[in-house]
Amino acid sequence: MVLSLILGVAMLQAQTQAQVQPKLSPLVCPMTGEAVNEKSASIDYAGSRYQMCCGGCPDGFKKDPAAAIKAAKAKNLTFATFLFDPISNARIDPKDAKASSDYKGTRFFFAKAEEKEAFDADPKKFAHTPKKEVLYCAVAGHAIKNYAAAGGYLDINGTRYYTCCTNCLAKLKADNTLADKAPADQVKAPVALDFAPKQ
Repeated sequence: MVLSLILGVAMLQAQTQAQVQPKLSPLVCPMTGEAVNEKSASIDYAGSRYQMCCGGCPDGFKKDPAAAIKAAKAKNLTFATFLFDPISNARIDPKDAKASSDYKGTRFFFAKAEEKEAFDADPKKFAHTPKKEVLYCAVAGHAIKNYAAAGGYLDINGTRYYTCCTNCLAKLKADNTLADKAPADQVKAPVALDFAPKQ
């Protein structure tokens, strides 16, 4: 009896999870639309990761990321993953996500299932990418190596400010004027950065 109850609860939880997090469609290369090669180098750009199908695609993507992304969107496929939870703005590992949504070619992950509901209600609001960004933690006062090293971000007056950790993110949310501490020369257009997966 007890065993049946436990199995029933486990099945209900699995069904609920499946409803929130359905099977994800495979990611494709933004340059060719073909399946990505997990062993190939990826490119991080404007907070999103773009996996490639082969070694010949990264250079073409880096030459003009905006043009490559525009062309890939026209194929109506999913070709990027956002490195952050767009609701909390904190860095998120897809393995820890409770839900996800695909929007205009990018897959967004969420730490909580209810965040997906908020995103899906107005995806344009949360998926917007400013034309300027700052890979410098204005709170801690030091540069951030790359998007993957950032702990979070916050959009302030049309510029995306990355922070080194979630503690700094919380402080920046509490006091937006801290962004003024970022050096003017750190305010730049998004850059395409190589990301080599661990072997």
